[in-house]
Amino acid sequence: MNDLVGIIRTADELERSLVEIEKLKQRARHLLVTGNRQYNPGWHLALDLRNMLIVSESVAKAALAREESRGGHTRDDFPLPDDVWAHKNLIVTLDAAGTGIELTEQPLPEMPDELKKLVE
Repeated sequence: MNDLVGIIRTADELERSLVEIEKLKQRARHLLVTGNRQYNPGWHLALDLRNMLIVSESVAKAALAREESRGGHTRDDFPLPDDVWAHKNLIVTLDAAGTGIELTEQPLPEMPDELKKLVE
């Protein structure tokens, strides 16, 4: 994530990150930790690894799909905001097998009038 999904992102790096994440997911399936859980950081990391890989995949796939730069999301290959993205959300859910993620787009709800007044 640090090397390929950093502060400034490109499609090529994001695509490579998804390949690397998939390799790590395959390796994690065969993970074994010895010893007990007391004072064993490797044991705790092994418990967290599946979730860390799911979060990493979610961030990389969403960043690849979002072809614009806005706020904390910066794409070197899409340096400007795109108003299309001001009206939709990317929704990330676990796939049916629970081993990967699915990405869908959903329109943002209309902003309430009282909030529009505050923003203006």
